[in-house]
Amino acid sequence: MSGNKKWWMLAAMFWMLIIFLVTQLPYFTGERTASAINEVSGAGKGLIDELNFMIRKASHFSAFGILAFLFYKVMSNYRFAYFFAWVTAFLYAMSDEWHQSFMPDRMASFKDVLIDGGGAFLALVLTFLVSRWRKAVGS
Repeated sequence: MSGNKKWWMLAAMFWMLIIFLVTQLPYFTGERTASAINEVSGAGKGLIDELNFMIRKASHFSAFGILAFLFYKVMSNYRFAYFFAWVTAFLYAMSDEWHQSFMPDRMASFKDVLIDGGGAFLALVLTFLVSRWRKAVGS
């Protein structure tokens, strides 16, 4: 593995650790997020619930999009790198939800796995499009 790939692998492992810790820590429950939104905004219950939902799902979407991009950078020299990066991110999302099922005040949700997979997919599509655009501009 080249030196550059090692840095990408280290970044992917670090990001996986961050995801693991966020799942592990009790500070990131839906109730605590709603409480933080209430303190900052003072919005009504309905708006807090909507913001809480959007923030939590956007964090799932983006966290696993970043992870898929990092996996792609590690595997970019291989055939089907986009596919394997997505599968690896999706499998990690499944393991993260399973891990979350053991945490107090947390719930596992296959819906969240699908959101994670969607974020990974979108990140890889954007990576592909940017890569093609750069090749076209560079030609």
